[in-house]
Amino acid sequence: MMGRLSGNAAIAAAFTIALCGIASATATMGTTHAASAATVHVTAQNHSGQSGTATLVQKGSDVVVTLTMSGIPAGVAEPAHIHPGTCAKLNPSPKYPLTNATKGTTTTTIHNVRLASLLSGHYAINVHNAHNPSIYAACGDIK
Repeated sequence: MMGRLSGNAAIAAAFTIALCGIASATATMGTTHAASAATVHVTAQNHSGQSGTATLVQKGSDVVVTLTMSGIPAGVAEPAHIHPGTCAKLNPSPKYPLTNATKGTTTTTIHNVRLASLLSGHYAINVHNAHNPSIYAACGDIK
């Protein structure tokens, strides 16, 4: 009979239609709901013994930075910033202040910043010694 597909042909046709629907839904979701993120490895400087990671996530027009550190002494709040430059050649003037790292963690929302601009420029996350902020305790290049 005309109009009928064999069993294998019917399965193949249904599979193709399903894949097209999934591809279409994925493309639509990717442009409207995809979140960009980056992870920065923060390593010890000046024999501090401090290290950790920073996660940067684009949330609308803001970037949320979550910094998790180990090796920070108990009861100490260490200043943290995003600086222009790299860990090897850091501009001492911070571009974006982060909330002080207490108990080894901090989360800061930086308003009206694109993650792409942080990734395409030369920026670094820097953690300062709480007792002497001119001493860098840890740093990680954003790339």
